[in-house]
Amino acid sequence: MATRIYLDHASTTPVAAEVLEAMLPYLGARFGNASSLHARGQAARDAVDQARAAVAGLVRALPGELLFTASATESNNLALKGVALAPGRGRGHLVAAATEHISILHPLRSLERLGFSVTLAPVDRHGHLDPGDLEAALRDDTLLVSVSHASGEIGTLQAIEDLARVAHARGVLFHTDATLTAGALPWPTGPDLPDLVTLTAHLCYGPQGIAALRVAPGVRLAALIEGGTQEGGLRAGTEPVATVAGFGAAARLAARDMGRRASRANTLAGRLRRGLMTRLDDLVFTGHPERRLPGHVSLCVRGVDAEAMLRELDSEGIEAASGSACTTAVRKPSHVLEAIGVDPVSARGALTFTFGETNQDGDAEIVAATLPRVVARLRELSPLR
Repeated sequence: MATRIYLDHASTTPVAAEVLEAMLPYLGARFGNASSLHARGQAARDAVDQARAAVAGLVRALPGELLFTASATESNNLALKGVALAPGRGRGHLVAAATEHISILHPLRSLERLGFSVTLAPVDRHGHLDPGDLEAALRDDTLLVSVSHASGEIGTLQAIEDLARVAHARGVLFHTDATLTAGALPWPTGPDLPDLVTLTAHLCYGPQGIAALRVAPGVRLAALIEGGTQEGGLRAGTEPVATVAGFGAAARLAARDMGRRASRANTLAGRLRRGLMTRLDDLVFTGHPERRLPGHVSLCVRGVDAEAMLRELDSEGIEAASGSACTTAVRKPSHVLEAIGVDPVSARGALTFTFGETNQDGDAEIVAATLPRVVARLRELSPLR
């Protein structure tokens, strides 16, 4: 296959060579069950413990505050349903931003069917949730606020310290999905930080199928998967030692290379933005212009369907995205773009380019030259034009 340009790092990232190297022994001679008491089992337990410490360090947590899950979606479900269904809590109220990922919105709908009430707080045209709007959404019976640290669709970073402060002032727990930022940006150090944090390996050059949830001391959760004492009894099941070890290796690499990765990704994203601004008309960039995920470019091209652009780009060797990878196949209007006020015609032309470690220095210029050609061809055929 000819060299291709991968610009979908917000959907998944390749497994780093060092991560694969860390995983392989536990897929071979070092196999073992971390719950077994013999030497092989204890070696597996040591690998899990070392990985737990490395991953916890990404969000300045203690190892004992971190539990492993199979996916970020599971971690988000455990955070929301775990808080809501914990013993002693009534059918209270939960708040989330209107731009949240469906792994937040769908569990909230399920909780509504169980008698809980839910408020989706509005955001501004950049997708930013104002602390004052969060304050207005809180009620005396609010149990939890959930706001993702960054949007994979439009790249906007939320001020989670300020939002957590608002929640904590009312005695409300705060959860954030940090799958795109943990390991990509320095974790905040202020006094008001999230009580629950979702992390995942496959967005920081680790393996798919392993994620984590940080749970602050004193936070009580109901278990969603029962049948064992693993992960403090909150996530029963034999730990997948190889993928856990891979997550730990990815976390150590992220902590070491975070600044270099972010700087390079931002440089490439800036080149693409500038190149497209001079070559394309009817172009609208989405998300906050400055407070955004490193290497993230999101935009809408009027008069062209996103799926058609992605297919044409793919035929040119460029792999990009439109919206969340978890909703692309549904072909429904983006609730994120609707929440920030993008009109339906523009929203149909939404694209996301995310740079990362796979990219070469000239990739931005290639894409900036290719996309206008693709758009020109499609606009001649498009009924939206």
